[in-house]
Amino acid sequence: MIKVVVVEDEYFVRKGIIMTTPWAKFGCEVIGEAEDGVNGEMLIEKLHPDLVLADIRMPGIDGLDMIRHLKEKKVADDIEFIIISGYDEFNYAQRALKLGVKDYILKPVDITELNNTLDNISGVINSRKLKKKLEEKIDKLVDSNLANFKEYISSSGTDLKENYIERIIQYIKENYMYDINIQDAAEKLFISPSYICKLIKSKTSYTFMEYLTSFRIKKAMELLKDPEAKIYAVANSVGYKDSRYFSQVFKKHVGMTPQEYRQK
Repeated sequence: MIKVVVVEDEYFVRKGIIMTTPWAKFGCEVIGEAEDGVNGEMLIEKLHPDLVLADIRMPGIDGLDMIRHLKEKKVADDIEFIIISGYDEFNYAQRALKLGVKDYILKPVDITELNNTLDNISGVINSRKLKKKLEEKIDKLVDSNLANFKEYISSSGTDLKENYIERIIQYIKENYMYDINIQDAAEKLFISPSYICKLIKSKTSYTFMEYLTSFRIKKAMELLKDPEAKIYAVANSVGYKDSRYFSQVFKKHVGMTPQEYRQK
């Protein structure tokens, strides 16, 4: 639900807005109200609403100064504001626009106008919330999957095993874009597949294919940052000839399809 705070010094106007507006229709709920700018500012800091309806002329500080204070404190970065005023003055409207106020409604409040405004602004808020939710989901999924994938870095090139593992990792880096497997690596490096499997697992905690797949998906994520890159082209660039299979593997590791990841 979209959380709403109403700040209005006229009691009956404030209650009228709260009681007669079909908030649920727009996915909203009023979580607080205040009778002046000072209390409104404190309430907004405490409750962190998504939307604030505020009068301009109120005791203490006016609605625009209240908004300015909140902006200066970085409290209102994700809050949308609707100004309600009994004064049709250009100066007020100009100040409101500079503060990023979404709409300016004159008293007496026209219910149809308010409803239309809420319909529009609720769409803006819900879109922002959805985007934020997706970004958090992406961060969480990446953190739980590929963020834990650490490319192997050699600690010493003198040890025989170290030398072998370096050759295996280098083979993956140079050939991940092709259709390779552990047998191909074994033939190229003159090492048995079983020894490659044992060695890479002991040094990286991944099997050969797990390391190869993680490396490929990490590269794919980098390529998908380009909005012009085609999914099938990205798939082919990281060693997957079948773009559908690539999408399945990508979703398993990242938690969403390549297209969803790019549109985050």
